Amino acid sequence: MRIFPVVLLALLLYHSANTQTVSELRRVGAKKTAGIDSNGWKSTGLFVLNVNQSAQSNWNTGAERFQIGINLILNKAIHHRKGKYTFDTYLDIELGVTEAASFKKFRKTNDRFDLTFEADHSIGKKNHFNYGILANVNTQLFLGHNYAVENYPKISGFLSPGKFLLSPGIDYKNQNKKRYFSFFISPLTFRWVTKVDESFYTSSKFGVDSLKKVFNEIGPYLSIHYNVNFTKTSSFISRVDLFTNYKKNPQNVDVLLNNVLTVDISKVFAATFLFDLLYDHDIKARTQIQEVTGIGLKLKL
Repeated sequence: MRIFPVVLLALLLYHSANTQTVSELRRVGAKKTAGIDSNGWKSTGLFVLNVNQSAQSNWNTGAERFQIGINLILNKAIHHRKGKYTFDTYLDIELGVTEAASFKKFRKTNDRFDLTFEADHSIGKKNHFNYGILANVNTQLFLGHNYAVENYPKISGFLSPGKFLLSPGIDYKNQNKKRYFSFFISPLTFRWVTKVDESFYTSSKFGVDSLKKVFNEIGPYLSIHYNVNFTKTSSFISRVDLFTNYKKNPQNVDVLLNNVLTVDISKVFAATFLFDLLYDHDIKARTQIQEVTGIGLKLKL
């Protein structure tokens, strides 16, 4: 993926982040909630469970006799300030399965685990600009199969691929009663891509050579996090990550774009729209797009 459209995308997200209204920050446990410029804890998050089911008997137009689908989304962010230090943790989990009478067992439709921890020290008195370090792990939790091929061969697994990232850099934060926005950038980031599943050890896969389980990359990194409440009943969570490898094909920019829009129907039910965009030339030299829409249980965390 060429760098110009990627940079343009990041700028558009930055502009959007500064023109929206924001999500409510809630209390964590028994700790006192405080403003961004004082000591305290802040938390945002949601849990969404969507279930759909259909069944037919002697249906003339033709259809699956039985089908059920389940999608789970967990998104959690915790922010803590102590003096000039801030500590941010982000957790994103997406899981989806479907089962139909024609294939008689569950198939995975979605699987993502992403955990980020960031520790910063503020620069100046307003606490907007910070320097610090960010660590991230990204993988899937369960085996992945190619259902388009007979016998459904395994194509991925836990930490296959996996990505571990360590990034010192500068972070701009803008967090108050109306907004949470973070823009982290680093000119030198270390990333390790893993291939630990023994089934793939003798093959070159995910950018990791055969007979190896880890490949190291070094390059610039950018990460944007943004949360907003458009109204009392609708919220939006967005994230974009960009990375390129100085050592190999630096013109190819890896992209992670994650968006979750929820609209409350009642206190516990909501409509959810999830849109993910992934690009990693070493894993697949094509843009990967995923969209999930559903109505189900929603809990604020």
